[in-house]
Amino acid sequence: MISWITTVGPSPFAVINTLWAAADKDEWVPDRIHLVYDDLTKGSLPGISCVMERIVLEYGGSKPEIFCRSINEDDLGSVFRTYSDIIEKERELENRIAIDITPGRKYMSAFSLYAGLKGGGIDRIYYIHIRGRKYMNIPYPLIPAPYCDIEDLVSIGGMDQ
Repeated sequence: MISWITTVGPSPFAVINTLWAAADKDEWVPDRIHLVYDDLTKGSLPGISCVMERIVLEYGGSKPEIFCRSINEDDLGSVFRTYSDIIEKERELENRIAIDITPGRKYMSAFSLYAGLKGGGIDRIYYIHIRGRKYMNIPYPLIPAPYCDIEDLVSIGGMDQ
């Protein structure tokens, strides 16, 4: 199985577009999606979940299992443990794992990145690089190709060798 782990930030398309680009450019279509959110982003979960499910289906996957995990952004230790717990569970299930570090606050991205690297076994660490503020928070297919790249830090950093 293929798993996707991401943070829900205040910009819904920052969450959605990375999955969309990974499915489009890298054929990464998850069976399981983990959305880590806080009180400020809880309200966007239904819309984000619906769009992510649709993307998976459009790219040939089956309806994904979607798990939502709440965090208290003031308890940094708990935030780190949340990512570590999710990643450990996915490793136990022997799933292929991708972490999206694009959305959310910087410390959340840093913790998810660190938790993934700490124990190894991460297949992809995605970041969507969008050039130009005018293309922020619009759907992936509407961003001109020269202004949008999906990057996999695992392959860039040579960790896949």
